[in-house]
Amino acid sequence: MKNKVIFSLLSVLFLSSCNEELAEMKDEFSNAQESSLIAYPMKKAKTRSLSSNDQNWENWDYIVLASGEKVYSPWNRTYVGTAIPIDIRQDVKAVNGWNLIAYTVNGYGEKGMNYLVFHNKYSGILKFFYYLESGQSFLQNTAIWKLHFETPQSCLAFSNSYGRYQTDKNIEDIYLGNISNDDSKGYTLGWNCFQVELSYDPDLIEGTLQVIPLSMTTSNIYLSGITDSETTGLVISATHSNIYKNGVKTVANFAGEKAEKWVKKNVDKGAFKTVSSLVIKGAGSLVSSGISSLLGSFVGGFNKEQQTVQSVQLRTNGTVTLDGKITSLQSGIIPPFTFSISQNDVGKLGVWCMKKAPVLKLKPYAIHKGRHSFDPYVQVYTISAPSFYQTDLDADLVLNPELKSQVRDIKYNWRIYEVDSIVRRNAFNQILGSYGGVMRNNRHLYHLYADLYDPFSRLWADIRLKDKNGEVLENYEKNAPLEIFLPNAPDGTPGALPNYTFNSPYILNLSVQIETNQGNTVVSSHTFIPHIIWEYEEFKNGLYEFFYPSVPIEPIIQ
Repeated sequence: MKNKVIFSLLSVLFLSSCNEELAEMKDEFSNAQESSLIAYPMKKAKTRSLSSNDQNWENWDYIVLASGEKVYSPWNRTYVGTAIPIDIRQDVKAVNGWNLIAYTVNGYGEKGMNYLVFHNKYSGILKFFYYLESGQSFLQNTAIWKLHFETPQSCLAFSNSYGRYQTDKNIEDIYLGNISNDDSKGYTLGWNCFQVELSYDPDLIEGTLQVIPLSMTTSNIYLSGITDSETTGLVISATHSNIYKNGVKTVANFAGEKAEKWVKKNVDKGAFKTVSSLVIKGAGSLVSSGISSLLGSFVGGFNKEQQTVQSVQLRTNGTVTLDGKITSLQSGIIPPFTFSISQNDVGKLGVWCMKKAPVLKLKPYAIHKGRHSFDPYVQVYTISAPSFYQTDLDADLVLNPELKSQVRDIKYNWRIYEVDSIVRRNAFNQILGSYGGVMRNNRHLYHLYADLYDPFSRLWADIRLKDKNGEVLENYEKNAPLEIFLPNAPDGTPGALPNYTFNSPYILNLSVQIETNQGNTVVSSHTFIPHIIWEYEEFKNGLYEFFYPSVPIEPIIQ
């Protein structure tokens, strides 16, 4: 019996030892895999294993590629062989919020895999540098970098013309062009660069991101809808599924000093109706003038003198059409790159997001305007344009929690605009809706930029007034109630037109303004298509009890 016990104990010790050795082997393999391929400085910082080299990346004058070649860093001020605009490549200062989150150089990676990945904690910009070695590839007319998220996420919520929401995790891919002074926007020998703004996704804990180089073998780039065809510094981005088809239309972004110059040219040409002249000292001038909120999206940082401390990236109201055939690069020319975007490896990416679509509130009361032009049984009532409230923004805008302890102050700003087109049909989602419309008089007085206007319209609703017996009143404009309420009241009291709806022309620009600990300001603004709801709070004062149809119209005595 004693021998059996001893044998059992020895067996347990042996198995335990084997398991420990197996675990150590797995750890060694994992560490070896990381050390030979990809470095994650943010992960090392958390485990306090950050090397002096990782800490001093900003002072790297040279970088050693996996091939052994020693090259200048992209931000080297002495000399660097690249077509990247100088303000873009040197805009990676740690003091301005930049972190090196992954790289495959200086002892990492394999031949041809020469990537540096940066993330800005104040703006959410994800910036990539890639070094193309001599003899590694043939040059293409247009370089296209495909970013593919292998995990459902909402990091690309800001990548389309209108912002999306935390719950929308359907966008997996985005296609980016080189930020380059080379007119062809092709892959160039030396350093190449591309970047994208990420929205914060609270649900993203683990995941990977693939970088897949593509090329457009023959290409023309057409810009439309904007008042300047300058393409230097252009970032081409798209999330369309038909990216491989000819004539792809994408949104148009500008980056860096070229973005500021683009604004200046358009101010001089009168594109911004309320800004006749503007001395652009930097990104701060674009914010203080109000121009930043007129654009589809804007990201930029500036100091107290309004001078740029973080490169501007903005989206115009135009589109880019790529005319050519897009093909995948042959294997081995420029290797793709897959890296972790898990929180443990790179931290929490992005700055802010919206939980859901913002809401504009429409007051339930309507004012009598007069009889319908063609129908004697219809009276026309008008409704004021919808409003937006800070309390709704506080509930729906989500900030990256890692940011709060690293900044002095965070402010929100918003502005409602009208556009020429319909952005949300059947705003109240009525199954059998009674459609009203938009009254637009003297619209030129409210024109701001492109198809943007200050909200000047009044909505109208056609009402068939009835007496207390339910009979429709004809030619009743002289005795029509001055004010009525349209939706049903919260207590169930029927409104004059409960199934009212309309096609909405309203958009909402939301802006997050961050004051850093260094005293600089970073602004990120994006435009959304809001939902429309009734402002039921207006019923709390009980005034509706004194308006039609709570106060029925007495029948006309003949």
